[in-house]
Amino acid sequence: MSDPTPPPGDATPEGSAAEPMTPAQPVAEPMAPAQPVAEPMAPAQPVADPMAPEPPAAPASWPAAPPATPMPPPGGGYPAAYAPAGAYPPAPVPVSSPTSSNAVIAFVLSIVSWAICPIIPAIVALVLASSAQKEIDAGGGRVQGAGLVTAARIISWINIGLWAAVIVIGIFFAVLVAVAGAV
Repeated sequence: MSDPTPPPGDATPEGSAAEPMTPAQPVAEPMAPAQPVAEPMAPAQPVADPMAPEPPAAPASWPAAPPATPMPPPGGGYPAAYAPAGAYPPAPVPVSSPTSSNAVIAFVLSIVSWAICPIIPAIVALVLASSAQKEIDAGGGRVQGAGLVTAARIISWINIGLWAAVIVIGIFFAVLVAVAGAV
């Protein structure tokens, strides 16, 4: 780019003083010839596999998709009083159901029947297990403890069965000794 004004201190051709300096005006550069611009290539379309099964169409009886819920602003949610329309309340925290106290007592008595007095706690455990089962059935899922009831029944019946077998075998040997002593 060339400057059209002469440098300061140079005289003009007529010999007079130089004109005051003015800011240089930009001179437009000649434009380069336009080059053709390549158009971007369209993405390749996938070729359908003729052997691939066609996805099933959605039945007309399917309900429409639910409307999208608005997202809360970044940095936190809305205060409860200013929640946007369509926002759902937070899910309730599940509360564990109480366990039947009769089921717990029956289970403890069935275990105690192995260590202490064997028959009486086992029978009491069976009665309490039956009571606990009725309580659980009447609770409609609000009362837990069915596993404890089952365990108490199994342990109690095994204990009663073993002690009944010990008593029967003991009586058999007592009779056998009595008969052998009489001969």
